[in-house]
Amino acid sequence: MKLAFITDMHLGTEGENPQGVDVRQNFLKALDFVADMKPNGLVLGGDICNDTGDRAIYEWVKKQVDQLPIPCYVLSGNHDDPTMLAEAFRNTHHLHGSELYYALPLDGRPVLFLDSSKGELSPEQWTWLREYLKALRDNNILILMHHPPLPADVVFMDRKYPFGQSDAFLDIMRELPCHVTVVCGHYHVDKVVQRGNLLALLSPSTFYQMQHNSPEFAIDHYQIGIREINLTTHGTTSTVHYLKPGQ
Repeated sequence: MKLAFITDMHLGTEGENPQGVDVRQNFLKALDFVADMKPNGLVLGGDICNDTGDRAIYEWVKKQVDQLPIPCYVLSGNHDDPTMLAEAFRNTHHLHGSELYYALPLDGRPVLFLDSSKGELSPEQWTWLREYLKALRDNNILILMHHPPLPADVVFMDRKYPFGQSDAFLDIMRELPCHVTVVCGHYHVDKVVQRGNLLALLSPSTFYQMQHNSPEFAIDHYQIGIREINLTTHGTTSTVHYLKPGQ
């Protein structure tokens, strides 16, 4: 099974170009590439909106992805509103209070979709996660979430905007006999981080990509990033594709 993972679109209202970038055109270009990729599903990895959750932006995104002949799964980022997002994508049955998290079997593989939009998981979401991990401990598990669940040596983001519960996340993963792959965004980089049985695939943005080593905010380049995920009976493989904007 093949999934496309697009994240950190930072879409504004029509005609709004953050930092001079036509983020809507970048997103549409990414969707064209996804259409040619012919995956079995598309995941939007959060920070769909540039500033705060906007119902009109979510409805516009829904209209665009509905043109693809595949299902679309959504995650909430720190610039999103989980409730608005769930309403726009007709996913309110996956709302737990103000958090949007759920589990789905994709091609027989257990996949967990977490809500890290507040920079941490609520006690209720932790309980839900622990129960699912206990039930799935004999399977290799794929987790999709917005934040990287552990520090990734991306200096500015690790210092300013990290996931606030990395130690707790790593603790429950160490208890598992299985292999866990986390696909995430938030850091605007392509990076692979391994910690024991946990493999984190940090995915690039469709907006801009950040420098890894700078202690201050610094942009590396403006190519459009898309992650391809292949789920097999033997595990998960992944490739990142870059597109040049405006071509």
